[in-house]
Amino acid sequence: MANGFSRALREKIVAEFAGRHRGRYNPATFVEEVRAKGQSHPAYDWFEWDTAKASHEYLLWQARTFVSDLRIVVMTETVGRSGIVKIKETSMPMLISPVDGRQGGGGYFYMAPDDPDKMAEFCAQAATALSSWLNRYRAALDHAGGSAAGIEKQITALEAMAPVEMEPAEQVAEVRHGKVRSGEFGTGMARQAGRGLLR
Repeated sequence: MANGFSRALREKIVAEFAGRHRGRYNPATFVEEVRAKGQSHPAYDWFEWDTAKASHEYLLWQARTFVSDLRIVVMTETVGRSGIVKIKETSMPMLISPVDGRQGGGGYFYMAPDDPDKMAEFCAQAATALSSWLNRYRAALDHAGGSAAGIEKQITALEAMAPVEMEPAEQVAEVRHGKVRSGEFGTGMARQAGRGLLR
């Protein structure tokens, strides 16, 4: 459906539309205009006009949004040389959708901080999201006199993550009712114990 619509072409269509609407792009107005002009409109083939297919796609979108903000709480415990136990609490998505399986409708997997492969996928997706954010807002950051160096460093660190072998049973991960207890993540990858539990 979206084949043949380069970014340059879409920019041209939107610029022309906004120019006729006081610099605004209203999606509802745009759709109605495309619908009214039919195939003569350059954006017509971008949309799914088969109502049955469009309805199904919308239901799938609703199913994705149903889980998009669900989280699990991760509590990491670190024992220092002095024997002091430090506990840090953070959160991550409850479900993760591997990029490689999305085109075939692979769906989501329950997140497990003690699974190196899932953490590697999570880090890769984080790098992609940060890159997209930076591409979108770099100009604003420059305008504010900020620097992207720190963000770019974090992106590089995330991109460098890869699946690792499970380390000896010195750390534990637990998931109970949306709560996780785990060993320290180290440099970003969950370096978890072989006896990590998912309940």
